Amino acid sequence: MLKLDMNCKCGGGFVTYLLGHIIGWLWLMLTVAIGLSRHSVKSANRFLILSRIGYLLIIITGVALAIRTLSGNWWLTLLKVILGLGTIGLIEVAFARKQESHLNSGLITLLVCGTLLTIICGIGLHWQLTGNLI
Repeated sequence: MLKLDMNCKCGGGFVTYLLGHIIGWLWLMLTVAIGLSRHSVKSANRFLILSRIGYLLIIITGVALAIRTLSGNWWLTLLKVILGLGTIGLIEVAFARKQESHLNSGLITLLVCGTLLTIICGIGLHWQLTGNLI
């Protein structure tokens, strides 16, 4: 079960923004996985548009979270921001390659590794600030 520390010293609304951020990432990963696995470029484009909704939620909640966590651990917050934006960039490149029918396994591997690093960094930041792993 997801245990969120309501007494985090990260400022008001932290838990709300964190839940929105997690939901945004889950939405993004779902739409990207389905979109990149489509055979039709037209169908993949629909999921690209849907994935951009996830970008908006992730960026808005990410900025709010970064403001609240910057004083707690600035270097891990900065690393998470860079990895998150890099992952979004890789997703855009993957969809562009999909449209050109040049999507290869190397790019997919890089995208999965970037996503995993972002998740690990996010969990580490949460653990460092709250003392809870999740």
